[in-house]
Amino acid sequence: MQDAMRRHDVLLRTAIAAHDGFVFKTIGDAFCAAFARPEDAVAAILDAQRAFGAEDFSQVDGLRVRVAVHTGTADERDGDYFGPALNRVARLLAIAHGGQVLVSGVTTDLVQGALPSQASLRDLGEHRLRDLARPEQVYQLLAPDLIADFPPLRSLNTSSNNLPLQLTTFVGRESVIADIAALIEEHRLVTLVGAGGVGKTRLSLQVAANLLDGSGDGVWFVELAPLSSGDYIPSTVAKAVGVTLASEGDSVENLVRALKAKNALLVLDNCEHLVEPAARATSAILHGTPKVKVLASSRQGLGLAGEATYQVPSLGLPGKDEPHTSVIDVLRYESVALFIERARAASTTFSLTGENAPIVAEICRRLDGIPLAIELAAARVKVLGAKQLRDRLDERFRVLTGGSRDVLPRQQTLRALIDWSHDLLDERERTLFRRLGIFVNGFTLEGAVAVGSGDDLDELDVFDILASLVDKSLVLAEPLGDAVRYRLLESTRAYAAEKLDAASERDLLATRHLRHLRDRFVELRERFDQTARISDLDAALQTDLEDVRSALDGALASSRLVDGAELLVNVDRSWRAIGVEGEGVVRCEAYLAALPGDQQRLRAGLSTVLSYLLGDSGQMVRGFELAMRAVEYARSGDDAPSLAGALVRYAYMATHLHRFDDADLALVEAEAIPRTSANLRIQVLVVKALSSQIRGDLELAARMQDQLRQMHRSLGNARAERSAAASCAEIEHARGQTRRAIAIVRETLPAARSSGDTNTLGLLLVNSAGYLVALDDLPAALAAARETIAIRASSEPDHVHIAVALENLALVFALRDDYSRAATLEGYADAAVGRHGLKREFTETTTHDHLTALLHDKLAPDDLARLTAEGAALTPEAAMALALPEDEPA
Repeated sequence: MQDAMRRHDVLLRTAIAAHDGFVFKTIGDAFCAAFARPEDAVAAILDAQRAFGAEDFSQVDGLRVRVAVHTGTADERDGDYFGPALNRVARLLAIAHGGQVLVSGVTTDLVQGALPSQASLRDLGEHRLRDLARPEQVYQLLAPDLIADFPPLRSLNTSSNNLPLQLTTFVGRESVIADIAALIEEHRLVTLVGAGGVGKTRLSLQVAANLLDGSGDGVWFVELAPLSSGDYIPSTVAKAVGVTLASEGDSVENLVRALKAKNALLVLDNCEHLVEPAARATSAILHGTPKVKVLASSRQGLGLAGEATYQVPSLGLPGKDEPHTSVIDVLRYESVALFIERARAASTTFSLTGENAPIVAEICRRLDGIPLAIELAAARVKVLGAKQLRDRLDERFRVLTGGSRDVLPRQQTLRALIDWSHDLLDERERTLFRRLGIFVNGFTLEGAVAVGSGDDLDELDVFDILASLVDKSLVLAEPLGDAVRYRLLESTRAYAAEKLDAASERDLLATRHLRHLRDRFVELRERFDQTARISDLDAALQTDLEDVRSALDGALASSRLVDGAELLVNVDRSWRAIGVEGEGVVRCEAYLAALPGDQQRLRAGLSTVLSYLLGDSGQMVRGFELAMRAVEYARSGDDAPSLAGALVRYAYMATHLHRFDDADLALVEAEAIPRTSANLRIQVLVVKALSSQIRGDLELAARMQDQLRQMHRSLGNARAERSAAASCAEIEHARGQTRRAIAIVRETLPAARSSGDTNTLGLLLVNSAGYLVALDDLPAALAAARETIAIRASSEPDHVHIAVALENLALVFALRDDYSRAATLEGYADAAVGRHGLKREFTETTTHDHLTALLHDKLAPDDLARLTAEGAALTPEAAMALALPEDEPA
């Protein structure tokens, strides 16, 4: 190998030198080279790869060299280069394979038309690199003598993660990242501690990105800062990881069950305001999930056994007594490098010179190297020169110059900087800034107008002042689709909230905030009712979830109760769409208990929503009772739209329970109510299709469900379209077209899986298990039933889908002559179906009848009665363990 590496070095240096390149650094066997022209770099590496290919490296089992080429501006000092371009090419190199040459998009643009003979560039698409900054368009160099085909690039695109894109590059801290990564290797819980603004979040994201290697179940970033209560930690973690929690039982225990089989890293960010509940949840996760690790960030440790805390240092600082008179002197410090990069982003005319270098060094030193403080200060170079900026810091931080600065809380340093930024605002800017502190997790321009405008600020004032606050880096503007969404950094939001309290505006702004959300969801709900397009409503709750939570929490025990109930009614069933239906159930129940008796319309609306949430999760009897109560409330309130909606929901639930006469009467009454909405008309068709299907008019049911499927597709309601497809498959099976039913399921499954729609996915799978048994495809039926159970087992073990899946498995076992186990599982499934109030439809009835006939034929009556009784007494977990023993092959 030593001989091979010496030959490697010779070949590489020869090719680089032949094209006027300069090797400015080697790191182990890696060469870092700079060229005056990008086409020279490409030609050099093509020559080098051809030379490697012609060389005999068989004694070391071959030698494949990976290469990345990028073009950008760099800072040079002492014969070395620094800056974002260097970081970018290193990240590009990290995703390549041995023998592969990757070229960045900017380099590709520059070398078009100047490539060596017979060479070309293959577009590999856009890839996210581990610097978490903007994606890179990546190309591969092709030539006759080069390897052409490689596995997928090892970018963030191919690794399981939800790490957010960062708008700025990560500067420095290589040794800190290495230290933290080493701690994570040794400890299952590592907590980054330090002052607000010291960069814990960005550091944890970069560490997490570096640890992604494509193995295991990925890395998942969980933002806790917007949460107002520790009660929301389990559902927030579950949402980030993509698992579903049960609506009943202890949420932390449900989370542990959902994560039990995962091999993942959880990044819990901003735990400081929820230390105790975050510690409880983390402890439960670590004790209950053997392969999950946690990287937390907080201003204090979580205080758990086995926790490794890492004090995040400030960025490297110029020493107070050291001379810093030149650009080279100050650029070696991370804090200065960060200031320079952010200042250049704020003002293209800014540059570091021999004159301002010592001033910049002093600014970074006065800001204690805190990244957020430096970024806020650097943004001011648009309006202040470096000397003016330093002088402003002198005025503002006079209190920080006396005594030992090491003993001052870091929070005071950040507060002092925000104080300074706040003092630079005029009175109107201060007014809007503090009012924006009422938002928990960002806002739109319309939201800023709704809470910020009044007698002292009109709508146009808010627009102009908001733009000014964005320019001054006190508000961040981030693209969201075709629109822009705004937010305050967590520290600045807390500061604004304090100013709000000091101005005695908290109650006024809480009312404005709630009514803004209420009006927004009322408008979206009305649009949904008229157009039947539900996607906007779901997306709005996804975006505004933390603000909706905050508003509903604050309104429940206040004079804003009715407005809160109005918001909750118009959020409708979107809790289910975003995977927190359990929370929707709890909130509806709490508001129903708190609303005064004269609020019949709101009681009707909440009961209808609650019936949807419970019925969709398989709680048929309770869902029916709530639908019946909703009708009573709507009649008492003399509200026609509420009554129409409640009647249709009642008809749907009654149909499921085979109360057809009640359902028919309710539909007749609902359809007689004038000016029913498009959404309601679709729901009426859903009920009629279901009724036709259950009553056996399969031709009519098929036509109706196909009509519904086409309607939902045209409206873009993907989830509803999948539900209609599941109904179509059921009808085809009942008509004897079982293979067609399976085809519909297989056609629909990919979208259900990718969307995270666990309810429809479970329905499709459990039904297909019944179809496959009917075709005597027992291995496939077994797999489908087991996947159904896997979807629900950790979050909702008593879900009706699991009961039906276990009955399917019982039939498979009976057909394989395992009658005792089949009888026990049938006893459990039959009891569970009865407990949920489910009326078996065609597929379930066929399975049940086939199973019971086999058991009666093969088992003595006393044995059958004993085994089914034992099964009925099992817990869901015990029944699943009996059906899915760990040592049993598929």
